[in-house]
Amino acid sequence: MQGNRGYLMVLMAALMWGSIGIFVNELSAAGMTSVSIAALRLLAGAIIMVPVLIWRGMAQPNGNPMRLLRVPLRALIPCALVGVIGLACSNCAYYESIKHVGMSTASVLLYTSPVFGCVLGRIFYSERIAANKIAAVAFNIAGCVLTATDGDVGSLAFNVYGIALGVLGGFTGALLAVFSKMATDRVDSLAVTFYGFVFGGLVMGAASFPWVDIRQAFNPHTLLVLPGFGLIPTALAYILYMDGLSRGLEASKVPVVASFETVATVLVGIGVYAEAAGPVKVLGVCLVLLSIVTMNINLADLRGSAVFGHLAEAMSFNSQAWRVEKASEYDRLLNETDWQTWIALR
Repeated sequence: MQGNRGYLMVLMAALMWGSIGIFVNELSAAGMTSVSIAALRLLAGAIIMVPVLIWRGMAQPNGNPMRLLRVPLRALIPCALVGVIGLACSNCAYYESIKHVGMSTASVLLYTSPVFGCVLGRIFYSERIAANKIAAVAFNIAGCVLTATDGDVGSLAFNVYGIALGVLGGFTGALLAVFSKMATDRVDSLAVTFYGFVFGGLVMGAASFPWVDIRQAFNPHTLLVLPGFGLIPTALAYILYMDGLSRGLEASKVPVVASFETVATVLVGIGVYAEAAGPVKVLGVCLVLLSIVTMNINLADLRGSAVFGHLAEAMSFNSQAWRVEKASEYDRLLNETDWQTWIALR
């Protein structure tokens, strides 16, 4: 039950991540670059998290407002890995990949993270790579490719450096689940979220130096957008994500469930920006949903279910043997001395 609730939380986080495009479009229109927006997002999320941590610390027995903000140095290491590698490096690699191969290709490469998630889950947590996981990853990649390209695979660009960065973005994105799982085993999930934002925001800020962009884009409209940007697809989304991971989820399954962000992004594009929803894109969305369902199927329970038993019986049905059996019964009926009794029983 805890696991199912955890996956639901990751799914809700992915739904919130799907709204990022709304805020990015508004801030881009104000004159900010994508890297500066990413840095500002993490720093805004960290600021919003401070009163949440203070309230959570005071709400616990022997309430101390600084309780969750004081994290042992050893426990800060996985939090730093979450922020620097899982958030900052993943975003930097993704944005740099876009410059060299374009948005569609970079998006497709980013969705290689479920493959890395299966491998890393096996290495770090000895998680089994079962048949349903392999099928789920295949469905997921196919669905993300169709959704990102709308079936126009020929539009994908080829550049060795750009492709390498895109794959690096997928790899570091998968590491986010691994490091987050490590961190939430030692520290409260809210503290992991906060320090992940702090470390990631500082690295992104040093890499992009967004202060010039922020000063140029500073206006009343930006002030209204920033709180929502820091709250909905950042603070709230990662609170749900980290809390879900703290409930014993498999690190190999999380990137597949989190890929629901792709579906949410498409829905936002259709509902808010009136983007076209062709049959190929709809098929891609369905494949992503199918991958999430497939990943969370328990094969042992499925084999023992009545549905599987009926399906196996149907698959093993031999029409020739059935005809021979019925012909034999018919012959016995004709030779039955008391055939009226035979009919009545049946």
